[in-house]
Amino acid sequence: MQIMGEMAENMTEKEVLNDFKESYYKVRKLLDEESKNDPETEPYLSKYKAKELLLTMRESLTKIIGSQTDLDRVKLDAMMGTVLLNIGIINMDTEELTASEKVLTEAVNLLSENSLKPEVITTVLNIYNNLGILWSSRDNPETAKVFLLKAKELYESFKCTLQMPLPIEQMLANFEETPVSDFMLLEKAYTLTLYYLAQVYGTLKENLKSGVYCHSTLRRQLQYSDYEPIDWALNSATLSQFFAEQNGFYQSRHHLAAASTILEKYEKKMMESASNDDAFLAKVETFKHRSADVARCWVKYCLLLMTASKARLMTDSEMSADAVTDMSNLKLEDEGNICDGDIKNLIFPDLDVSVYEKKITDKFLLTYQDAREVFLSCQSWLNKAKEYYKLDTLASDYIELVQDSSQAYSYLAFFEEDDERRAKMHKRRIDMLEELIKEINPTYYLQYCRQLWYELGEVYTDILNIKLEKLNNSNERPTAHALKKINALCEKSIEMYDNFINSVKDKNSKMPLKLDSDHVRPVISAYAFIGRNSMKRIALDKNTQLENAQKSFDSYQAVVDICTNDPDAASMMQEEYSLCKEMVQILPIKIKKLQMEQLV
Repeated sequence: MQIMGEMAENMTEKEVLNDFKESYYKVRKLLDEESKNDPETEPYLSKYKAKELLLTMRESLTKIIGSQTDLDRVKLDAMMGTVLLNIGIINMDTEELTASEKVLTEAVNLLSENSLKPEVITTVLNIYNNLGILWSSRDNPETAKVFLLKAKELYESFKCTLQMPLPIEQMLANFEETPVSDFMLLEKAYTLTLYYLAQVYGTLKENLKSGVYCHSTLRRQLQYSDYEPIDWALNSATLSQFFAEQNGFYQSRHHLAAASTILEKYEKKMMESASNDDAFLAKVETFKHRSADVARCWVKYCLLLMTASKARLMTDSEMSADAVTDMSNLKLEDEGNICDGDIKNLIFPDLDVSVYEKKITDKFLLTYQDAREVFLSCQSWLNKAKEYYKLDTLASDYIELVQDSSQAYSYLAFFEEDDERRAKMHKRRIDMLEELIKEINPTYYLQYCRQLWYELGEVYTDILNIKLEKLNNSNERPTAHALKKINALCEKSIEMYDNFINSVKDKNSKMPLKLDSDHVRPVISAYAFIGRNSMKRIALDKNTQLENAQKSFDSYQAVVDICTNDPDAASMMQEEYSLCKEMVQILPIKIKKLQMEQLV
């Protein structure tokens, strides 16, 4: 390349291209291959070597461009743009952001006039993409968005010209025809544009738009067969969770079905080359792991559909049969025309996912039978996930799966009208949660133990309320067994809430003066439940009645103390605080009365 500057006026286009090609391929080898083996003590060794080569190429090209040459100026600019782009990327990788911005901006200024030329389009698109990355790394998503939208607009304008891109690799190869792979270089660059836009919109809290761009990225990867199956499936399944949280169960189910379809195809292809070598066994292990993760996403879909249906039944009196579950009620400012102005277009038209879509509904649940079908699907996916996530190897994940199973029973119980059957469903939850808590050590899994104690307190309370309602609605005198059962449920509920509360106290069994924000709601709610359930215990002798009333008073007083000492807690739990203050005023009267009756 040094010769290039000295002989610039006499060099032919072929000679310039050959010199550039030789140096450029050395750069690519350093960046794509040798950099992977750089020592830990010099992690950027190969990148710095590549940068030195690029700076020499830049100097030589500057001399050629400045000479009175007959060489094609657009091609020379394309070559220079490629050099500047790679210098900018290396600067960014080596955390020299200011230098990176400067050289990438120089590249934009050089190429902007001819940005729609086939020789330049791919390079300019990549420059805008990298400026988007640079400004994102500076925590400036608005500026990043500006550059990425420029890349998007540029791509769309170029597509309208009906030209084929001519990337630098093609110019250096000197082929007469542009192969499909060169066309793909532009398409890959644009797919990255959409991917980066998804991240930027997510940072800007424009979540729906972020989800749309995520889908567009996945759809293009499928369209051009440019994806790694396991990563693609995991990304599609993850995106499904966002759609489900927006009540977009139509889109959520489709993305999950797509994830499972891609994994199924991958498994068949993988097993065709089955062997016992370490590489294959590692692939199988990765497949099992990620398949379990997709199964967990199916579980979340089922739970979200059940909880959304429950919320709707509790709030929507009209119960219209055509309730929206495809997000068509949401407004999307689709000025980029990324989904043709219709959110229902967020599907993969070239992928048949009907096998999985047929297995579960995407509509709100109205009846017990509706809920049971989703519940059974949920249990099936839970069992699949448990094939990989075991208590003795991946305890945290296994605990969460058991919690999900408990929640599924809880939602199913909501749809069940028969009290006895509902109570049995809650009893099933107790069995699985208590069995689990016996197996885990609070020292290592305190956060999970707290969750389990609190949930068990809730479940025992749910069964208690079912039994009390049945007792109140009956004209028959309650049996001793029924009364004993109610008291036992009260005791177990209080025990579990006490376990939770005690785990939050310090080593001196004192509650902190100011609770962590995550603990405020559950601690106050637990005290309030203990206060209520203490008074639900049925006792004939005055001593026991007095003990129950005092336990109730102490629990309500604990809430008052917390909220008095912490205005933030009082603000967060206004309703409970108000109720407990009232009970603290009322209960002393009852306690005094019971004390007086003891003296009689």
